[in-house]
Amino acid sequence: MVPALPLRLIRLALALMLGCIPAMAQADPDFDTLSGPARAIDADTLEFGFKRIDLWGADAMNRFQQCRINGQSTACGAEAWQLTTNLLVATPVTCEVRGKNRYHRNMAVCHNANGVDIGQSLILRGLAVARPDQMPEYEAYEDQARQARSGVWAGEFIDPLKWRRGERLPEHEIEVRRWQREE
Repeated sequence: MVPALPLRLIRLALALMLGCIPAMAQADPDFDTLSGPARAIDADTLEFGFKRIDLWGADAMNRFQQCRINGQSTACGAEAWQLTTNLLVATPVTCEVRGKNRYHRNMAVCHNANGVDIGQSLILRGLAVARPDQMPEYEAYEDQARQARSGVWAGEFIDPLKWRRGERLPEHEIEVRRWQREE
């Protein structure tokens, strides 16, 4: 036979469970701030466990995007992803949510443990373009990168938004041929 629990112990357990409810509420997808270790899915998409955040105001070269710098085809998207990965080493990363994108993913301004603004760093190094409708102050950083001919500003590239829609530099276009039976 299992002994009955004292009423005081039951009340304590109930109080502890009810005390956890506010902490559970913070796990809601509509949070204000997220902090902890993160990994880079793409240069401007971070993942905290199963939660993804896109950078607010900075649209980085996509992971498989290619650019032409000094006449040479370069993996500018992989370079952008590597920069973000390096910035995430200083944990915890803290992201302040500012809005949602068309995929209903939270968009945020994120800083690593050293206080480095990840979006700003990508823009200053010429590996992301500013979206002034979201962060007007990033436009000045893009101007600095453009004048210094940093990163992609030293050559030719497709805006990441247009690249996601399928636009490519001529030498990076892919010809798709359908297989046809010879008769």
